[in-house]
Amino acid sequence: MPVQRPSILFNTRLVNARDRIFRPQHLSKAGKTPYRIIYHDGLVSVRHYHASSTTAEQPPLVLIAPLAVNMLIYDLFPERSLVRYLSELGRQVYLIDWGNPTRRYNHYSLATYALELLPQCLAAVRRHSGQRLLDLHGWSMGGHLLLCHAGRGIDADLGHLIIVGTSIDSHRSGAIGRFADRLNRSMNWLERNFSIQRQRLPAQWFYSPGWLNALNFKLTSPKASLEGYIELLRRLQDRDFVIDHATQAAFLDHMVAYPGALARDMFLEAWLANRFASGTMQLGTETIRFDRIRHPTLVIAGHHDSLATPAAVSALMPLLSSCERKTFIEVPGGHMGIVSGREAPTACWPRIHSWLTETPLS
Repeated sequence: MPVQRPSILFNTRLVNARDRIFRPQHLSKAGKTPYRIIYHDGLVSVRHYHASSTTAEQPPLVLIAPLAVNMLIYDLFPERSLVRYLSELGRQVYLIDWGNPTRRYNHYSLATYALELLPQCLAAVRRHSGQRLLDLHGWSMGGHLLLCHAGRGIDADLGHLIIVGTSIDSHRSGAIGRFADRLNRSMNWLERNFSIQRQRLPAQWFYSPGWLNALNFKLTSPKASLEGYIELLRRLQDRDFVIDHATQAAFLDHMVAYPGALARDMFLEAWLANRFASGTMQLGTETIRFDRIRHPTLVIAGHHDSLATPAAVSALMPLLSSCERKTFIEVPGGHMGIVSGREAPTACWPRIHSWLTETPLS
């Protein structure tokens, strides 16, 4: 690589810094795979990524995203795009985008998403694709929604289920899990001594705006976040590195909000009270039971995932007592990396594809 003169190097760094600060959207490579919106209810939408060449025997694959994230995570780089990878393999891919809920949606709870909105989205996919049988892929909280839907036991037209980075026994998620356990004991004490019912706490107290979710996500790995910005300063003359940093930031810096009731459910019930770890939970007027799930299920954990550790994720396996074809694998990467990290295209995605094609439904 030729050595640049100091003046040229300074100008290059200045231009890259200007673009990274003031024009990051022009640098980002994220979100370049084309799609059509086939359903929209004013907040929630369903995207369709058309397969380059379809294989008739493969059911459509529905990606169930968690809330709070923006959809760029599934299409972060052209070479690290899960939707592009699956489409090029002949899959009809659909992605559920939960939108950006404002405070007017504070009454939307876990039951709202699992019992109402998710079934409506799956019905839209079935109408558009003309197929009843669907494969489902749920990452993080998307896996919780998937399990709630399948655990109702009323949708007979489910094919393969893929659960990625979903914490089932939250108290086994390392330091975060131990903190949740201690906090839950304090909450139990308050309920016993002051007649406080956690489910009756006002939903508006728990509304979490997008900027706060982005900050919380970065704080789960503050060292890595800080090192990323230090490396950006060090390599500011490297245009390709600046572009990559802006692309990553397109996802990390632009998360969306949690509705209050949903945040209350996930924080107080799923994390603190650890409801999913029992395999049975009451959701609205319905009882969710994981032992009703008989569909082939692949469970994936990230080796370096601090939000959903392998121990917290693998806790699902014994709860799937009626499932004869269930597989647990651990792959490289953290919570985000198992979906769109540098190793995902070689260490994770091909294993999903192989499992889908090799695991029979009956």
